[in-house]
Amino acid sequence: MMNAHEQVLKSMRDLAEKFSQVGIKLQMPPASNATLGTRYTDIDLGKMLAAEVKFDSKFTNPMHVYQGGFLCAIFDEAYGPLTYMAADRPVVTIEMSTTFLRPFTERDEFVIVRAEVVAQSRTLLVLKADARNKKGKLIATSTAHAVIATDQALNRKQRDRPGITVKDQQDGGHDEEGNETAPAH
Repeated sequence: MMNAHEQVLKSMRDLAEKFSQVGIKLQMPPASNATLGTRYTDIDLGKMLAAEVKFDSKFTNPMHVYQGGFLCAIFDEAYGPLTYMAADRPVVTIEMSTTFLRPFTERDEFVIVRAEVVAQSRTLLVLKADARNKKGKLIATSTAHAVIATDQALNRKQRDRPGITVKDQQDGGHDEEGNETAPAH
């Protein structure tokens, strides 16, 4: 039986394979998984996903605590795969809000983020998450809204901009002409 981390990675690879058959290239798992050292620890497929990320001093601010933007990235490490699994297709975050309650420090060793789908419609996902230290103390909370990519939108992207892949959009990269592409999960 697969553990939660293996289940999430398999789900990501399966989704990438499904969309590659219609000409949409997804980088799954995304490079951010390796950069942050994300380890998925619990899953309720399409409903809840928990991830653990160890403290890494290369992501600290001048006060030697985890920089808030990187903590937001950890939230997104749970939101991204959770939304893809809930929708069974690419999803684009349109809003994410984070409230910081206490610093994530080296003494904490790691943080556990638990993300849940609060509501889902045909086109929208509403999510919430919290980050806790090893003692269970709340470090931060987050909410997010994400749009589920329609077949029409995915087909239009491939037809109108064949040089741009969903992976390019994930990277917040640029097309061949140097135009900035929109980020996507």
